[in-house]
This record gives sequence, structure tokens and C-alpha cells, in this order.
Amino acid sequence: MRTRILTLLIVFLINHTYLLKSQNLSQVTGFGTNPGNLNMYTYIPNGISGAAPLVIAMHGCTQSASIYASQTGWNKLADLHKFYVIYPEQLATNNSNKCFNWFDAADQDKNQGEALSIKQMVDYMINNYSVTPSAIYVTGLSAGAAMSSVMLADYPEIFRKGAIMAGLPYKAATSSLNAFTAMNGGVTKTPSQWGDLVRNQNPNYTGTQPHVAIFHGTMDFTVNIANATELIKQWTDVNGTDQTVDNTYSSFDGNSIIEKTVYTNNSSDPVVVYYKITGMGHAISLDTGACPRQGGVTGTYALEKDFHSTYWAADFFNILINPYTVTGSGQVAFSATNETYSVPSTNGSTYTWTVPSGAAIVSGQGTNNIIVNFGNNNGNIEVVETTSGGCVNDIAKIYVNVGSSSLPSIEAEQANFFYDVYGNTIVALNTDISKFKSLMIFNSIGQKVDKEYFIQGNKIVLGSDLVPGLYIVTINTGKKQFTFKMVAGKKL
Repeated sequence: MRTRILTLLIVFLINHTYLLKSQNLSQVTGFGTNPGNLNMYTYIPNGISGAAPLVIAMHGCTQSASIYASQTGWNKLADLHKFYVIYPEQLATNNSNKCFNWFDAADQDKNQGEALSIKQMVDYMINNYSVTPSAIYVTGLSAGAAMSSVMLADYPEIFRKGAIMAGLPYKAATSSLNAFTAMNGGVTKTPSQWGDLVRNQNPNYTGTQPHVAIFHGTMDFTVNIANATELIKQWTDVNGTDQTVDNTYSSFDGNSIIEKTVYTNNSSDPVVVYYKITGMGHAISLDTGACPRQGGVTGTYALEKDFHSTYWAADFFNILINPYTVTGSGQVAFSATNETYSVPSTNGSTYTWTVPSGAAIVSGQGTNNIIVNFGNNNGNIEVVETTSGGCVNDIAKIYVNVGSSSLPSIEAEQANFFYDVYGNTIVALNTDISKFKSLMIFNSIGQKVDKEYFIQGNKIVLGSDLVPGLYIVTINTGKKQFTFKMVAGKKL
């Protein structure tokens, strides 16, 4: 018996080492005091340069960092879109099933246990690599998903968004005794009760709260799908909005088993997105293959459903690089007509376009060039190319601000504002922003840049640096909306 156990242990270590090497994961030691006694593995894509996003990806029970990296396909996306990945790993000495202890009070409160260990991993990456501080995200499956809820609740100043796959709300359980009750869907609370559990971790925090994507199968008998409803309650309430669905997409992305529902705030930002996967059990959903929007490897907790949840989590995080530039105007008048948008044409490809609510494609759907009539809503013009070989390629997009034709042009309004790179401050010149309502910042490829900020006289002070580059900024004062170009440069 002893010989057999030793043999099995050796086989496990060999397989584990092979998976680590095949995924090019590197173990990091000495990343902090590590009070939760976790392992840290990283994936650093070749050719990454400049400031880049960071994703923390956490495995489920009985899994390892290497298995989760292989099954999810995060490394493939990191190679294509140039971002860093951390894979925290649980040890059997902490939990016999290698589950993250999301239910343990010693590990779920801020700056304690496993939560602090994971936070120290993030600190290590920020201190040793060029990580974009405003582009740090967390995701996981099952216990890893529940631990993602913990990190979002404990450190909203760090994590902009999270993707929770077959997970639970923050503090759905506070001990191993009631963890199974929660997993079985037996814990329900009001939105404000769920929200208070999050707010109590940071009672003085006034910045932007994390936005959340939820992925859950309807046939999950390990973590009941009722937990998705409770997650929606928690994170809509934390973000100050209601629990009424604002948009529903049946057969999302052409897949009849995927329903996507969206909950937005007063600025029409999607604060909670829910992907319900009909007929799937306790697992992540995959669309395996070699195309850019495919990936992952099937396994016990990774199932082929023609829907790559990892890709759509990355899309929600807004870290997918446009495959090419969408040519067209980023600022149009209300009810503008005959606006043209185009992308490079590839022989044999077809192009599927989507436009903001209230807008209509007059002509060109299926081709690389469309003509659009607008309504009154801002939003993305998006296009997906399907090649002659059947590959569905990455999404390309441009954000379009829709405003009154009587408003000054972007160039004219530029004179009313400037960005002080030394103070991370947008300064208003001869413009009253005392009744400031909202700020939106978009980079040159139309991706929204989430930033904490506060008002100080005629200034909007950002919580962290902008990456050098060109931005489009929209400021709503309640009486007027200003839209202008802004250049952020390097400090000397």
C-alpha cells in the first residue's frame, strides 16, 4: 500500500510538472508574507511591452493552477492581446479538496488570510512588471469564483471588474458549516443586505465599485443556479442600481443555449452581465478550436458548449485588442444620417455589424462597409469578421458619442479643458463643473477607461495615471455635455 501511494504521488508530481511546463507557468516565491499559504504562478506573454492589464484566474476544487490554465485558455488570449495572468493555487494542507476557503472568516475579510495573499500577488506584479493599475481583473470557477467575489468586495480600489463562473455572493457563508447550504441555493437576502456585506469591508470607500459578469449553468447541482440571482442582487445594489433587466439577448452570439441579460446604471454602463447557459452542469463553458475567439481544453469542469466563456469574460474586461481600426466618426449629431463605418476587406470574409440602440444599418450588413442612421444613444459600432475558412475573428469596435448638432465640435471644446499630467487632473477653463454629473473616458480604439475620480473646484482629479495616448472625454454637468480630445503624455 505504501509503495502504491508513493507511486501515485510521483505520477502526480510528474504530470503536474509537465502541465506547468506546457503552459509556460512560472512559480513566484517570496511575493509577500503570504498569510494564506498559497502558491503563486504567473504567465508572461512573449512580446509584451508597455503598461498592460492583469488578470487573476482562480481554479476550482480538486484543480491546480496548471490544470485551470490549460482548460480555460487564458494563456492563449494573453498571447493574442498582451496581458499578464496570475494563477493562485490552493494547497491540500489548507483544504483537503484544494478549494479556496471563500467561506472562512479568516480568509474572506480584507487584509487577512488567503485574501491578503492574493492581494500580495497583485502587489508583486505591480512592483515588478508594467501593470496598468486601472486594468486589474479577477475571475474563477466554483470556489475560485467565490474567492473572486471575496477579492472584489475586499479590494474595490484594485479590481475594476470580475467574472464569476458557477460561484456565490460575497459572504454567502461564513463557515464550513453553512457553506453547503449556500452552495445548494439555500441562502437568500435582500439586495441591500447583500450590498451591506460588501460595503462593510470598506466603509469609507467612495470610488467606483467593481462591475461583474456572471456565468452559470442551469443544471449545476454543485453550486445551485439560484446563487446567480443572489449575485445579481448583491452587485447591482453595490453599484447603486435596481434589479430590473435593461437588455436581454436570447441566443447570444447565435448560440441557442446562451441567454445574456444586462443591468445598467444611470450612465447606461453595464454593471452586471449574466450569461445563463441552458443545460450545463458545474463547469466553465468552452468553444474549443484554433480561431481567435475559441480556446481551452475540455475536462471534468470544462465542457464544450460552442461558447468560450473565457473570451467573453475578457471582452467584459475590455482587454481585447481591436484586430484592426474601424474607420468612421466617433462624434455625431442626434439623429445623424448616412454615417459611414468600414474596416479592411479580406477576400471571402463576411462581416456582421451591430450598432447602438436606436441606430439602424441602412446598407452594407455582411460587407466591410456600412451606412448608419443614428438615434439619440451613445454606444459601440462593432463588427465581427467570419473568414472563408469559418473562423469567427475578434471583435473590432469604435465608440460613438451622439450629441446635438448645436453643441461645439470636439476640437472647439478642446479649448475649454486640458489634462495636467503631473496632477492626473482634468482642468476646466471658463466652464462651471460644480454640478458635475458624470465622466466617461475612451481610448483611441473606443474602449472605455474606468477611473476613480473626485471633484476639486474646477478640476476633476483622477485616482491614477492615464496610459500615454489620445483619449475622447465626455463630461456631463447636468445642464450641458462636453466632449473633447485629450492627450496624456509621459511625466518628465
